[in-house]
Amino acid sequence: MKFGILGNTKSRNIENVLNNLINFLIQKKIDFFIDKDLDVLLEKNSLKKYSYPQSTILKSSDLIISIGGDGTFLNTARVVGKNNIPILGVNLGSLGFMAEVTPDEIDNFIVDIIHNKFRVDELCLLTTKHKKKKIFYSLNDIVIDKSNSVRMIDIEIFCNKEKVIRFVGDGVIVSTPTGSTGYSMSAGGSIISPQSKVFIITPICPHTLNFRPIVIPDDKIIDIHVYGQREFRVTSDGYLTNVYKSPDKFTITKAEYNIHVVKSLDKTYFQTLNSKLLWGADKRRYSKRKDYD
Repeated sequence: MKFGILGNTKSRNIENVLNNLINFLIQKKIDFFIDKDLDVLLEKNSLKKYSYPQSTILKSSDLIISIGGDGTFLNTARVVGKNNIPILGVNLGSLGFMAEVTPDEIDNFIVDIIHNKFRVDELCLLTTKHKKKKIFYSLNDIVIDKSNSVRMIDIEIFCNKEKVIRFVGDGVIVSTPTGSTGYSMSAGGSIISPQSKVFIITPICPHTLNFRPIVIPDDKIIDIHVYGQREFRVTSDGYLTNVYKSPDKFTITKAEYNIHVVKSLDKTYFQTLNSKLLWGADKRRYSKRKDYD
């Protein structure tokens, strides 16, 4: 098996993690390719013989190792795109819902991978069309919001051409199950198991008391119209952004391909939720008190 290595040069402690990983792969005589963007982190110039452009890595690798946080994982997913190469996320960030493996676990996990002791989950993506042209692929979410304005925007949502609601507010989030633990959760949306075949439509500060997050099947076509005469923003995965001027409309559907993610056989989604979101943990601290008669 041949491994490609991508990462975020600004991630905390990535230099040590990267070089330790490379030394381990060399020791185990495992073939690997390093993204040329990571050359600045290599402790030895001799290691640069393993560095290649991303295009070469995608053609030659059986599995991609993404070193960073969830943001790095999302960027790696954009790079991998339709190539159907499984991605292993090594977490150097804070939460790590997608990049679950810690630096201390990576060596043993690679041995497990060599011995076929792992599973691959498929995660769906959103695709967004504007004037019949695809502009975004999103693993987490698409956000349509008021951009830098203090004024709310006027939004109308359709599902398979049937009107769902028209409201004014700060915006709307259309999320995949993978993205349900991100911005959508912060805005009050439900947490959805990644293998669920649904999307979540979550309003951002709607100026109404009767619009709450909606869960719909992922084979539906979502049309979002923005009315008025002002600028608004469309953002994919919190990273790629375009600014438009209303009135305008967008179509959001399930993408034609999935992202393949390498997972440990010993970890489940609910274990991840418990550890990352501290479910069931009692963090309250009781101060000493005096009892009075």
